Amino acid sequence: MSAERATETDAPSGIRRLWERVADAVAAEIEHLEPGARLPSEAAQRARFGVSRVTLRQALSHLQSQGRVEPKPGLGWFTADASTPRQAAQPRAVFEPPGKLMSFTDLARSRGLVPDSVVLERSVHGATVTEAEAFAIAPGAQVMRLQRLRRLDGLSVAVDTSLVPLAVLPTSMTTDFSTTSLHACFRAAGAAPELVDTEIEAIVADESRARLLDVPEGFPLLSVHQIFYDARHRVIERAVIVYRADRYRYRARQSA
Repeated sequence: MSAERATETDAPSGIRRLWERVADAVAAEIEHLEPGARLPSEAAQRARFGVSRVTLRQALSHLQSQGRVEPKPGLGWFTADASTPRQAAQPRAVFEPPGKLMSFTDLARSRGLVPDSVVLERSVHGATVTEAEAFAIAPGAQVMRLQRLRRLDGLSVAVDTSLVPLAVLPTSMTTDFSTTSLHACFRAAGAAPELVDTEIEAIVADESRARLLDVPEGFPLLSVHQIFYDARHRVIERAVIVYRADRYRYRARQSA
């Protein structure tokens, strides 16, 4: 295949876009591979097809949505296990009921989905002046930073980053957050979230988020910034959760 010369939007009507042609070529090859076989590295495939990382990722993500390939973080791309139902690779978008505060875990379970997380980072640092003002704590007081890859039925949906004063959850550094809900811990500690301020903006995936969420760079994402308060009006969590735009919807109800 010749080197990439145009973007996807430059393709004239009737001519298949470059990533589609790459997807077709890879699809033809995996027909001859066993389930679970490892594909050539992305670098090798980019060199072979003469395309960019963005184009190759679009092709692979398309095949993943069809249930034909699957990524394994740190290992590469593999042909899908034949025992995995194809429709499992296409989760329906989730959304909170209008006006109701729900954690990611509660939301997933209300939809009959199985949530889990990959803990990417858990650390403690002294609060900066800005953080101290936001949480109404002393500068230098301990704050936990928790970053997780959030999944539904084993599929990546969001990257979630939370800041929590350690005094609110003193045992949080020993909690298994791969399966335990952060908000369940708040409830157990007598600091259940009662109110949340939310701000949403549209962004695109950079290299790091693209890798974690199994999408090409430039893929549309929704960045949800939230501040959670308990019944005592304390700020107990400041969070940014970045969703794949094809797997999350935000709904609101307003009245005049």
